[in-house]
Amino acid sequence: MRRYEPWLWAAAFWLVDFLSKRLVLEHADTLRFDRVEVLGDFFRLAYVRNPGAAMGLTPFGRWALVAISAGAALLLVWFLVVTPLGLRWRRLAMGLILGGALGNLVDRLFYDGLVVDFLDFGIGPHRFWTFNVADVGVTCGGVLLLLCLLADEVRERRRRTSTQLPPPPDHEHE
Repeated sequence: MRRYEPWLWAAAFWLVDFLSKRLVLEHADTLRFDRVEVLGDFFRLAYVRNPGAAMGLTPFGRWALVAISAGAALLLVWFLVVTPLGLRWRRLAMGLILGGALGNLVDRLFYDGLVVDFLDFGIGPHRFWTFNVADVGVTCGGVLLLLCLLADEVRERRRRTSTQLPPPPDHEHE
C-alpha cells in the first residue's frame, strides 16, 4: 500500500457518506414516513436523525460528541502519520475509521448535532439500529484494526516462544 492509500480510503468513505446523506435529505419527506424497500423487508432505506452516538445510546450532548469526534479524528491522523508503511492493513483500518468519524462529525457540526441515518436492516419487527455509511467505515475499520492487533499479539507470542531456550537438563537423576 502506498503512503497515500489510507488517506484515499478516508476521503472515499467520507465522500460516499456525504453524498448518500445529501440524497436522503433530498427525499426526507418520503423516507420519514415510508420506508423504501431495497431487498424486501430485509433491507430498507429510512430517514432517522440520531442525536447520540453508538446507535443513539450515548447520553452526551452535541458539543461533547463534536469534541470527541474531532479529537478521535486528530488522533487517527497522527497514528496514520507515525504508523510504518509496512503495516498496510492497520493503516487501511485507520483510514476507514477516519473517514467515518469525519462523516458523522460533519453532520454534528452542520445539522444541529443530529446525524443522518438511513440504512435499515432486519426482518419484520426485529430491526437492527438504523445507521449510515460513516458507521460502516468506523465499524469495519474497528473490526479490521482489532484483527490486526490480535494477529500482532499472536505473532509476538509465537516469536517469544520460539526464541526461548529450553530448560537445562536435570542432572540429579543421572
